[in-house]
Amino acid sequence: MNSTVQDPFEERFHHAAQRHERAWLFISVAMIAVLFIAAVYLVVHDYGVVAKTARIYVDPDTPATLADFQGSGIKQTGPESYNVYEMARIWSWTPGTSTPITLPAGSHVTFYVTSGDVLHGFEIQGTSINLTAIPGVIGHVSYTFDKPGTYYIICNEYCGAGHQAMIGKIIITARTKA
Repeated sequence: MNSTVQDPFEERFHHAAQRHERAWLFISVAMIAVLFIAAVYLVVHDYGVVAKTARIYVDPDTPATLADFQGSGIKQTGPESYNVYEMARIWSWTPGTSTPITLPAGSHVTFYVTSGDVLHGFEIQGTSINLTAIPGVIGHVSYTFDKPGTYYIICNEYCGAGHQAMIGKIIITARTKA
């Protein structure tokens, strides 16, 4: 038997196998490219700290000394507009932990968030707010509270032994009829 003659079935089988291998290789490379592009987009374009940073200070203790972070931390900027200056410290939010933030429904709130010690996660349950509180960095995010109710501020970044108790409270009251 001549060794140079190939079986036609075997030749078709190898040709089909190569087609399948090329297809799966293309699919794998395309998936990796899509995941890479998505990751770069999220980090560079709009992922918490990168796009929503108001100020960065060399000394991480500086934000805690600013006048905005002193006192109640709530400033009315318009008829239904507020700025809330949140300071995270192990294991509390100021304001929010000992004294809840109380605002009327329809309030547009800009939160300015920083940390006085370690990384904290600033998340308000039931909203799209999720920001990282970093020492020396003041991040900001805005939200309009249309529905009355109680919203909880939680730390979603592990910050130590009392992390699970780091819960603040925002109370949105019903609008009063004038």
